[in-house]
Amino acid sequence: LGRAGRLNEAEDLLRTIQSDIIGWRSLLTACRTYGNVELGRRCFDQVIQLDPNHAAGYVLMSNIYANACMWKDADKIEEMRKCAGAWKKPGRAWIEVNNKV
Repeated sequence: LGRAGRLNEAEDLLRTIQSDIIGWRSLLTACRTYGNVELGRRCFDQVIQLDPNHAAGYVLMSNIYANACMWKDADKIEEMRKCAGAWKKPGRAWIEVNNKV
């Protein structure tokens, strides 16, 4: 539902089935895609209620605020993340050249 832009229906479903963090994080990602700040905040609240150390939730919500030019709110989320001690591991990439990594 979230990928199809049916965000409110997705929220209703998640509340009905008492979803875990994966469902709420997926809907939070869809809120970022569709720019839905209000619903994104509700999803974020669910994510941090289920796991306050879940760094991806903070990053997604901060990005939603930043995309909406809500810089003060984005900064508050980053401060919340730091206070919670939630850190996202940096990504890594490998390339192969002439059969050597």
